[in-house]
Parts: sequence; C-alpha cells; structure tokens
Amino acid sequence: MRTAMSLAVACAAVLPTIAHAASREVRYGPPPRWVVPPPAATAAPVPPGAMVRVMYVDNQIRVTPQGEENYQAYRLRILTADALPAGNIAIGWAPAADDMTVHRLAIVRDGKAIDVLATQKFAILQRENGLEQAVLDGDLTATLQAAGLQVGDEIEFAATRRHRDPNLGDRAQGFMQFPVVGTRGSYRLRLIAPRDVAVKASDLPDPVETGGDGEVERRWELVDPDSVVVPDGAPPRYAIRRMAQYSGFGSWADLSALMRPMYDRATTIAPGSPLRAEVARIAAASTDPVTRAEAALALVQERIRYVYVGLDGGNYRPAGVDETWKRRFGDCKAKSALLVALLRDLGIAADPVLVNAATGGDGINERLPTPALFDHVVVRATIAGKPYWLDGTRSGDRRLAALTPPPSRWALAIGAGPAMLEKVATVPPAVPQMVQALDIDATPGFDKPARVRAQQTLRGDEVQGMRAQLAGLATADAERQIATYWRKTSGWIEPEKTAWRYDDATGALTLSVEGEGKPDWEGDGENGRSLDVAGAGFSPPAELTRAKDQDQSAPWATNYPRFTCWATTIRLPAAAKGRHWTYRALPVDRELGGVAYWRIAALDGGVMRTVMSARTLRPEITAMEARTVNASIKGFDNKVSQVFETDGTPPAAAATPAKGFGTFADYAGATPPCQAPVK
Repeated sequence: MRTAMSLAVACAAVLPTIAHAASREVRYGPPPRWVVPPPAATAAPVPPGAMVRVMYVDNQIRVTPQGEENYQAYRLRILTADALPAGNIAIGWAPAADDMTVHRLAIVRDGKAIDVLATQKFAILQRENGLEQAVLDGDLTATLQAAGLQVGDEIEFAATRRHRDPNLGDRAQGFMQFPVVGTRGSYRLRLIAPRDVAVKASDLPDPVETGGDGEVERRWELVDPDSVVVPDGAPPRYAIRRMAQYSGFGSWADLSALMRPMYDRATTIAPGSPLRAEVARIAAASTDPVTRAEAALALVQERIRYVYVGLDGGNYRPAGVDETWKRRFGDCKAKSALLVALLRDLGIAADPVLVNAATGGDGINERLPTPALFDHVVVRATIAGKPYWLDGTRSGDRRLAALTPPPSRWALAIGAGPAMLEKVATVPPAVPQMVQALDIDATPGFDKPARVRAQQTLRGDEVQGMRAQLAGLATADAERQIATYWRKTSGWIEPEKTAWRYDDATGALTLSVEGEGKPDWEGDGENGRSLDVAGAGFSPPAELTRAKDQDQSAPWATNYPRFTCWATTIRLPAAAKGRHWTYRALPVDRELGGVAYWRIAALDGGVMRTVMSARTLRPEITAMEARTVNASIKGFDNKVSQVFETDGTPPAAAATPAKGFGTFADYAGATPPCQAPVK
C-alpha cells in the first residue's frame, strides 16, 4: 500500500518538530489486534522460468481520527537464484510522522519456519538519496539481509507503519494499485475507515463491505489475475488501472481551504523585514506591472537557490518568506510563497497553484481529491486580466510574454474563495524549441568542398544545464565539445570554427559551426546533377494502430508541445551548359494528427532556400483523428526536397524570395520566421 506523505519528493519545507507518537527506531511486536490472517495462497501453476512465486500480498489499513495504521505482509517462494535478493529487506518511514513496527520475518523451509528476527535485527540508516538533486527529506531506512535464504525457501514478512501527517491532521489519503501484469498469487486490500472517507476503485471487483454508520470495512481481493490490457499510445490516464483510492477530503475546494492558511502565514512579510527594501527597489525601478513581475521572478530564481528540505514533517507547509530570505534557499513551496508575497506587495494579484509537473497529471480529474496527486507549486499572476504562470524553481526566465503554462493537465489554486480543479489551457508554443539553420556555399563546384555555416538555437528547460556545462569549460575545451557534437549530428561537416552564445533576454542557447563539407551530389555532367536538400523533407507520421484486444476508441498521446524548425540556404554552382537549375519542394501548410506541418521553398539567382517546421498543437488526438492520419500516410508529402539540373523549359523569372525566408542570422532571434500557422 502506498500512502503519499509529501507534496513532492523535490518540494517541501522545514517545520518545527511536532509532538507525535513517532520513532527513529524499528520496533518489534505482534500485529495490531484489528489485523486478520493473510489470504490463502493459490495452487495455480507457476509459468516456466518464473523467478518467484507470490503466495500472497496483503495490505490492511485502518483510518482513525488519530491517524492511520498500514499493515503490509507478503510471502514469496524463491524459485531461482535470481530471486535471492528478495532476502534483502528494506523499510522506510518519516520519523516526524511515522513509527515502524516489524511483526515477522521468517524463512520457511520444508514446512518449518525459521525466525530470522531471533538472530538478526534491522540496521537503521539515514541516507539522503537525493543530495545530488538538492533533496533533504530526513526519511529513515532500515535494512536487513536475511541470512541463509536458499532457492526453494519461502520468505515471509509483516510490518505496520503508523502515520499521522502533522499538516493534514485527520485527513486520510492513500491508494493501492493491484498488479497490472499477470502474476500468479493472492492479493488483498482491506480498508477500515469512517464512512465519510471517500473510496473509489477502478477495474476491480466490488469490495466486500461490512460495518455500520460509523466504521466501514471494505475488502478487495484478486486471485491469479491476468494482465490488464492497456491501449498502446494512449494518454497516461489509461494506465491507471486496478487502483483503489481513499480520501478524507470532501472536495477539491476542501483541500484548497485546508492549505490556504499555511500559505497565508508563509506569504506574510514581517514589519521591518529586509524584503521590504527589495519590494521598494523593484517598485521604484518601474511602474509597469509586467516589468515589476519580471523583476520579482528574477529575484526568486537568481537569489534563492533551490533545496528541498523535508525534515521534521516538512512536506506540505511552505517556509515563511522571511526565513527563506534569511537562508537564501528554499523548495518550490518556499520559492512560490516568496514570489506571491513580493507580487502582492507590488500590487499584482497572485496565488500559489498546485500542479503535477513530473508526469503531467493526466487523469487527476478522475481521482478523489488529495494533495498526493500534485508534486509542484507554481505561481499564477494576473495582470490586466491576463494570467501568467511563474515558476520560481526555474532559471533564466526574463520575459513574462515568453512564459508558458506548466506541463500539467490540471491545477488547483490556493487563494481566496472556493477553489475548483482547473484544466490548464493548452497553448501551442509560439517559438520553436529547436531551430536549425544551414548555409551551404557550393559555388566552388561539384568536385570541391563547400563552405558551410550551421547553427542550432535551443530553448527549454534543458538549456540551462547545457549553458552551465559550457560556461564551466575553458574556451578551447568548449569549442572542442561543440565540434564533437556537430560531427555526431552532421557528420559530413568538418568543423573549423565553433562557438556558442546564450541570449539572456530570450533564454536561447545557440551552437554554431563553420567549416567545409562535401555535398552528396548525385548524377554527372552528362546527365545532370541533383542534390537532396538537408532539413527540407518531412517524414510521414507513424501509423497509429492497436492490437484487436485493445480499446480502439482510446485517444492517442502526441509529443506535445514539440515545435522544431529547419532553414536551409544553398548557393549553387553554375549549371552545365544548356541546363538550368530547378527544384522539387511542394509548399506544405496542413494539420494532421494534431501536428501543423509547414514548408516553403524558392529558387532565385542560383540560390535555393527552404524553411520547414512541425509544431504539435495538442496533447492528444481522438481515435477518429488517428484513422485520418492512417488514411493520409500514403499521400503524405514526404518526398525529400531536391534541387537539380534540367534542360527543359526554363522556369519563369522568379520573384525575390518572400520575407518569410529570413536570413541566416534571423534564425537565432527571438521569433524566427518559421512559424507554422495554427488552424
């Protein structure tokens, strides 16, 4: 059974120690009196080659106003040597909110039980596994390596974790996912809780329910389950199967209201606080609310380093803004609280908002209200009626106009008044995450190397890490690293000069190279030459089909919000006598499968130009749209663009290429001319 105890593994704040019946030691003793014997093991045959036989997995939970007791037990038979690591037992708990009691650890051999705990005890470790990611959670881990375990033995374990979250009080929350892959064995979830604790299950048999108006017991059991059939390519919510969830929150507004006082206290700037001077400095610099908001965001991103601190129950409550400013570090809650405080003091409406940044939170609206479904806190500011999403844990955000909504399908605001779960608007990116510009001067001739310039302009969260890595290298080392990158991505170019630059205003990193390259000309002087134009041909979309036993009506996930652009310029050699240059590159301007495809091309004065882009507009498409994609693949304009010599009728004089082509330098700008229209 998994019960979430922190808003995110990477998002918490320091709390004072709260009196609680918790412990830093592993206790040993019998199970609670309310626990019932485990389910009976099945006699179903084990598939050939299986490493382990699951006899049973048992989860029993009791929810009371004083907290939760979570009893977990299992019994496994070791079938091969590969399964012997099952004897390495590890248990974890948060000492500020939990205590852990081990009831049984035994090796069963030839029908006789060997009590491992009679000769061995758990060793307690405090390992900060996330130090490299600036994560301090204070959780404890206890380990034991069961001595003497052999192939053919069974290992049996049982323990109870008592938990009371110091922030949520008597609000229970938790969930369990039964096996979705067919694994023989008996699986049970037994939940005892007050009747007002909501319960929701999907793809499970109806529970056996007993009890009266007060405490209710529900049991779900699965015996030798088959695998769940999850439709290929479907959005993540379709993988939420065989899930049982319980929650003590009556609504999303109830959850928001519980957390609101925490943020109200955290966002209060004390009289005489040094933060008052920061607010005054920003206010004096500009009266424009957008400029003020950008300055407040820069302060939080640049002057408060990111550190997750989950010590002493610091899982949902943000640190106060003055404490964060004094320490000069904080997690997503602390940074968001500080940013909200600054914005409000500057006269800008702002609220903290819970989101799911790691997985996107697809399907949150189908679950019971619980903070465990969120892993991040951002800030939503409203200026002149327009919302802006600000994330204090990022870096390099300079312009509010360039900010995009968080990568979360759903959000829950923590502000004044009742809050509803909100669907985050889908906004296709206005600027590509990657723009590649290529300039080839092939005028020296077909048998001579061409002079080549190329650059890639990158945007997105990964850019800051790349920038930091390059900035930490000596100039010569950085140039060599970039040269290696170009050799791997464009092997036909031999780099002579490389460089990189970062545009602080737009958050764009540009990698450039100059050198020689041999274009892959085809043909000869007698029959004419031709060249495939790099970066000017679309690949057709993949066929979207599923096995017959899968849900054919399920939508398909896309690679939203991907947006890439390619621009190529080729200065051609003189055509052979009696020939002239022409090209194949049909204009493209269409949407298919949630992707906008766009291409223009022109040949003028011996210069071939192409610009091409692909922008994903939506996170998913319907099954009907997928069928349209499949029907369109055969006729999709996926031919590689080509420039070639011909002795046919010369084309009419071409007009000067449209301004939309841009220049080589344009493609490192804030808004390069390669935007596919949104239909």
